[in-house]
Amino acid sequence: MIFKSITANDVPSMKKASKSGKKQNDDIHRRELSALLKSCALINSSLQIFDVLDFAMKVAEEFMEAEASSAYELDAERGEIFFRLARGEKGGVIRTKSLELGEGVAGWVIQNGRPVIVEDVTKESRFSDRLDRETGFRTRSLICVPLTIRGKTIGALEVINKKNGCPFTNEDLELLTALAQQIAVALDNARLYQRSQKNFKLTAEELKATQQKLIRSERLAALANLVQGVAHEVRNPIMSIGGFAARMKAGLDKDHQFHRYLNIILEETSKLEKLVRDVKELAEMHTANLQPANMNSLLSKVIADLSPITSGKSIQLDADIQENLPPIVMDSAQISRALKNIIQNSIEAMPNGGTIKFKARPVDMRIRIVVEDSGIGIEEDNLDSIPEPFVTSKTTGAGLGLTMVYQIVMNHQGEIHITSRGGKGTVVTLDLPLNSQS
Repeated sequence: MIFKSITANDVPSMKKASKSGKKQNDDIHRRELSALLKSCALINSSLQIFDVLDFAMKVAEEFMEAEASSAYELDAERGEIFFRLARGEKGGVIRTKSLELGEGVAGWVIQNGRPVIVEDVTKESRFSDRLDRETGFRTRSLICVPLTIRGKTIGALEVINKKNGCPFTNEDLELLTALAQQIAVALDNARLYQRSQKNFKLTAEELKATQQKLIRSERLAALANLVQGVAHEVRNPIMSIGGFAARMKAGLDKDHQFHRYLNIILEETSKLEKLVRDVKELAEMHTANLQPANMNSLLSKVIADLSPITSGKSIQLDADIQENLPPIVMDSAQISRALKNIIQNSIEAMPNGGTIKFKARPVDMRIRIVVEDSGIGIEEDNLDSIPEPFVTSKTTGAGLGLTMVYQIVMNHQGEIHITSRGGKGTVVTLDLPLNSQS
């Protein structure tokens, strides 16, 4: 075995190479963040889905230096995949074509819900050259990611052929995945909007509520994509600051004057770390893993988990849960988190004790859960803003608790309604459909 010795003369060149690599990575991250911000600006300001797709895919092509791109949508009833958008030299011809479910790389991605990077299509068994033969276009390499909403794959995004002939990279995959998350929500919102426009029976108030839900959904989608990058960039510096402060504190005498300052640093970094965790968790709540589950078991566990907290704060928690509630298709962890967030808000609204009434009943084709407290309440003028992220009247916390609840309810196609008056307590009503998987 041969070992190469490293001399002092080698060190500067190694440092230079390291700095060069770091600068290159920083440049890529800046370009990626810039691309996301550019696409996010339109995606969250328009319900015209063609404009949204065209702009987003143009941004992806520019970032990846690609020749063409496509957006596919699945017609689940017909088992057919059609082109929502096709950019590039043969885009006009390709838009008239369609795929069968499972056909080609895009068909496989939609069928399996997993991304694919193909460096050479001639060596890829899943690639179908039918569209190339019909249009005269030549595909050499591609990257394809699924469009997923509420755990269901509804389509795919595909970018084709790097102009410089290089293969697609992990950075390309990260960007296209982030765009796919935004575009999936935009497609779903466009569908909802079109249905609401066609239904002439909607009253003005119902239409306004629907539009507000779409806008809120878009804002949360934008937040989910952006905070993942921000949380990653902020987390490491915060941990370093906290770690060094803890080591400095451990190395000083207990009566040293700097102890007080170091304690403040540790407390503040701890708050920032919690904020990063909360924001990252909100981003991860954007989709749900829906499975049939027993609602009685879930509700009983929520009450059991929170009972020690309420009893320790002189709060009476009265649970009235009907036996043998029908099973429901849901993400149990998310619904549990939503209910705990609601009850935790009630606990914080009663610093001197009080009562929380927790009730669950089947109503038509829904399960209705009502949480009512005797706390300080919320002023009526502030009710419309409470789902917004970082909006809070509390002196602690980031104001993400109810934002997370609203996202979870939307994931389950449910409804949430909050009534409150200052000093008169708050009532939160959740309606979860039994057929939320449809």
